[in-house]
Amino acid sequence: MKKIGFIGLGNMGSKMVTHLLKSNYEVVGYDINQEYIDQLSPNGLKKANNLNDVSKGTDIIITMLPNGDIVEEALDNIIDRLKPGTLITDCSTIDVNKAKELHKKCKVKNLFFLDAPVSGGVGGAENGTLTFMVGGDENAYKMMLPLFGVMGQKSLLCGTYGSGQATKACNNMLLATTMIGVGEAFNLGTNLGLDPKKLFEILSTSTGSCWAVNNYCPIAGVGPKSPADKSFEPGFSASLMYKDLSIALKAINDTNTLAPFGIKAQENFRQMVNDKKGDLDFSAITKFNE
Repeated sequence: MKKIGFIGLGNMGSKMVTHLLKSNYEVVGYDINQEYIDQLSPNGLKKANNLNDVSKGTDIIITMLPNGDIVEEALDNIIDRLKPGTLITDCSTIDVNKAKELHKKCKVKNLFFLDAPVSGGVGGAENGTLTFMVGGDENAYKMMLPLFGVMGQKSLLCGTYGSGQATKACNNMLLATTMIGVGEAFNLGTNLGLDPKKLFEILSTSTGSCWAVNNYCPIAGVGPKSPADKSFEPGFSASLMYKDLSIALKAINDTNTLAPFGIKAQENFRQMVNDKKGDLDFSAITKFNE
């Protein structure tokens, strides 16, 4: 049985670790917030007092952290202490170029590295239904595959280094733009006197059908339960969507890609965050575009 180190035990990481522990993996975890460690210790998590403890004898290290700079800082603290062949899997959402830099750092030290951001939010982490978008070496991916299967429902090796982050940027840009479009469609329907429940029945089964309508409808009392039914209590906050769209915007600029809708979506979420609404679920953007 491989020994796993896990760095970052917040809303996402804690639930991912719980699935690993339930599957009887040996996990040593670290977070700057001691309370997160204490909450998981009764479930079998071994406590790491610092990052050095995570690096001792571990075969695989998983990181789930807020941004690329923090991921790099954590890696720099442990990289010289890891045994050759150790696999580091970063499940954070970070800049594509930063992911490529971390791959190179690990390769020099004879370490494996996968960039493997997730889709599914806190609910997906809790239910074990995450999707992992993976970039890196095929052998490293095969090494990680059993753990992806424990923490999520689907994983896909998207390509070489940075491909996981690139895929995540594309996915979330599309999600943001479709959610805005869904909100506009319902607003128009309301102004035309339509019953939103009946409009949902049509949109969810016609050519306008999409995940934002079918699974995450931003109208309270319409469709499956969603954050709209809980005053937009976040499953995935507007602040996180803004961060992800900013990563996408950098990629847009770096590649000279024509993406006016993606750029506009980033502007809309930036305004929502500036208006102190970033703690709401990202689907609340439909209310601030009215």
